[in-house]
Amino acid sequence: MNQATGGAGQLLRGYIELPATVHVLCLGSFINRVGSFVMLFLTIYVSEELGMGARFASYCIGMFGVGSVISALLGGQMADQFGRRFTMLLALFGGGTMLMGLSLIRNGWVFMALLFLFAVVMEMYRPAASAMIGDVTDSTRRPHAYGLLFLSFNLGFAVAPPLGGYLAARSFYYLFWVDGLTTCLYGLVVLLFLRETRPKLTQSSADTSADVAAEEARHSGDSPVAAAEALATIETSTLQSSPTERSAGSVSLLAALRHVAGDHYFLMFCFCSLLTNIVFMQAFVTLPLYLRGMGFNELQFGSMICVNGLMIVLFQLPFTPLLNRFPRRYVLLTGELLMALGFGLTVFADTAFLIVLTIILWTFGEIFQAPYKPSLVAEMAPPALRARYMGIFNISHALSIALGAPLGGLILSRFGPTVHWPGCGLLLVITTGMYLSLFRRLELRAGAEKGVRNQ
Repeated sequence: MNQATGGAGQLLRGYIELPATVHVLCLGSFINRVGSFVMLFLTIYVSEELGMGARFASYCIGMFGVGSVISALLGGQMADQFGRRFTMLLALFGGGTMLMGLSLIRNGWVFMALLFLFAVVMEMYRPAASAMIGDVTDSTRRPHAYGLLFLSFNLGFAVAPPLGGYLAARSFYYLFWVDGLTTCLYGLVVLLFLRETRPKLTQSSADTSADVAAEEARHSGDSPVAAAEALATIETSTLQSSPTERSAGSVSLLAALRHVAGDHYFLMFCFCSLLTNIVFMQAFVTLPLYLRGMGFNELQFGSMICVNGLMIVLFQLPFTPLLNRFPRRYVLLTGELLMALGFGLTVFADTAFLIVLTIILWTFGEIFQAPYKPSLVAEMAPPALRARYMGIFNISHALSIALGAPLGGLILSRFGPTVHWPGCGLLLVITTGMYLSLFRRLELRAGAEKGVRNQ
């Protein structure tokens, strides 16, 4: 009994000892996610309530994705230039207000245009929040911090679908207002309890950062991916130490984009994430339409999909420390294959029980990947560009909406589920191979760099 208690205490300590900033962000994320109904039921709302049809509904979500792409770039630039806190406040209060306004729009084309503007404003908070966590944690604590944020996000998501289904059954009008109010409440939490964390780099601090990265690289022989990440920090330290660019805000957008364009390993990592996210987006775009066609209603869909959030609540905290014992590349690859199985087998799920089983499979894949992807990005990025790196990484999520939503809707409507779901599984298997190729290249680069240093 004492051993079990001690083990639980050791498990929780890694989360309890995280900086207060992380806990506040997790609280705000939970509040916001509890009320995040609109995107979950958007395809049903546009296709049935506005009477625009399923294909137009998928195009609306695609337009939201286009706005999110712009927002990721804009949010990353603003968070590095004007501060994380300012960017989050602008996005959350502005986005919450626009959500409530969307409830008044009945014309489908006007709704699509305003949904695009909403995405441009609202999604700016994501790179700012991710960068803020990177600012206040070191490399050993980041998986715990991002894992806790992911848990908070999904704890709210465990509540949102059935509650949203209950509200939608009475009036979709309630969805927009509750979503908007909880978004503004997240903004209030940021306003009252968070301080700015944007780093201000001097010549000496940049040199110190490079020294720390070199030391990490020397001691990471058992983890080629970690070594490559540390080496990436060494390679980019000159960007931070430029006498004319002593702070994060003084790095121009053009200079930042030039630097990112030369970071081929990071861009390949983002492309792999894009392919993964395109498939994952089908859970919230084509899966509700598919289940609707099978005869399930909004409440039944909400109850089934909330298994995703409940599993993350139950397993993310204990799994993250366990997964930390294994090389990150193996964890990510295993997660990718679990997602491939879950989505690919959806075509055979003809009952609620089997549908839930497929959700369990791809949710385990999500649990395996979620804490490590943003951790890798935070470690690949120079501190002066951390929010912009997070913004570029978030584009993989935004583009998955812009591309995955209309593409998934088109394939499902034209070719049916027998092509759509196996195709999702196949794409994830291909992506697994691409991840494997990336990790091998990183291993070779780390070995070459280590050989040069030892000479």
